[in-house]
Amino acid sequence: MNIVKELKGMVSNVSRLVLVMILMASIQSCNNKEESKNKSTMETSNKEHITLINAFEVPEGKIEESIKYWEACRDFLKKEPGYISTKLHQSILDNARFELVNVAVWESPKAFKEASQKMAEELGVAPPEGLKANPSLYNEIRN
Repeated sequence: MNIVKELKGMVSNVSRLVLVMILMASIQSCNNKEESKNKSTMETSNKEHITLINAFEVPEGKIEESIKYWEACRDFLKKEPGYISTKLHQSILDNARFELVNVAVWESPKAFKEASQKMAEELGVAPPEGLKANPSLYNEIRN
């Protein structure tokens, strides 16, 4: 009789343990689905953004002046609707054709176009003589 009680107790404990494991697995599954849903939503919204890549041909001796010009443009544009972020990169090679490369993220091509037009009209700072910009807008297609 004592053995039967002990076995029933063990079965009861095992059953509880199995139930807890099933509940934990279910919770984890729900969390994974929610994370997947959030990640999918985030990826979708990020894919709606566009990336501006602007490679600059900088005249010899004009690097500092070009950076200051970029900073003035950045300070203007970051206040505009649709702006998300921007970063300026400098080549580590001495003979690079594009010494500076700007990578910016905008909510849409329209937002970028409107902000750029406004900046052209209102900035009041001229680019350094000989600075050549090569801008284009891109969509992310692989990650």
